[in-house]
Amino acid sequence: MSWNDRFFRTFWPQVGPAFTANRAQTNQEIRSLIRLVRLPAGARILDVPCGFGRHAVALARRGFRVTGVDISSDLLAQARETAASKGVSVEFRQADMRRMAYRQRFDAVLNLFTSFGYYGDAEDLQVLKGFHRALRPGGWLVLDVLNRDWLVRHFEPRERLQEGNFVVSQKRSFDFATSVLTLEWTARRGRVRMEGTCRVRHYSCHELVGLLGQAGFSRVRPFGGLNGKPLSFDSRRLVLTARR
Repeated sequence: MSWNDRFFRTFWPQVGPAFTANRAQTNQEIRSLIRLVRLPAGARILDVPCGFGRHAVALARRGFRVTGVDISSDLLAQARETAASKGVSVEFRQADMRRMAYRQRFDAVLNLFTSFGYYGDAEDLQVLKGFHRALRPGGWLVLDVLNRDWLVRHFEPRERLQEGNFVVSQKRSFDFATSVLTLEWTARRGRVRMEGTCRVRHYSCHELVGLLGQAGFSRVRPFGGLNGKPLSFDSRRLVLTARR
């Protein structure tokens, strides 16, 4: 099992939900998504990886037909519980996004919250090709990652923060030869201490545009956020839309 597979199967299901967006921010992100690619009512959407389902459930509440895919059974259990508590139907499936078998099924594929760049260049391209296969002709991909240019300009080697009952510290290192960011997490809750490490390849905008073209996408457009604002060096987020 790779560093990242271990991180998302063991560490993140325990800590991640405390460090993600609140309901108001999630709702704003969904409104922006709908406008960004003009999602029609009742569209069939694939959210991958879906984590504990915050976007998938919010989309289902708006009448979209949503499938959520994630590698973590623990995160999916939380997602199913959330969907049930909200009274919505979401199809949740456990799978590795490198090996999805969907073909021309969805009107949109969403890859959000910096959920790309975990497998190396060759396998990251395979992920994008899988997204392309999963889309119906004319369908849209929305790819939302941390903007590499912003990361380099604002790099901090350490950070300490608190959310809920967790106190978390991060040690960060950036490899300029490979553009890989290594994050060493330590989380404490009372007397419980947890550690996890993940590595993310942060692609520049032009690299992602090239990869999307290799995967078969067209009409690739970069933005500085889900709200569709122009991309700049000061944009924390890099969002790309692309059409099958």
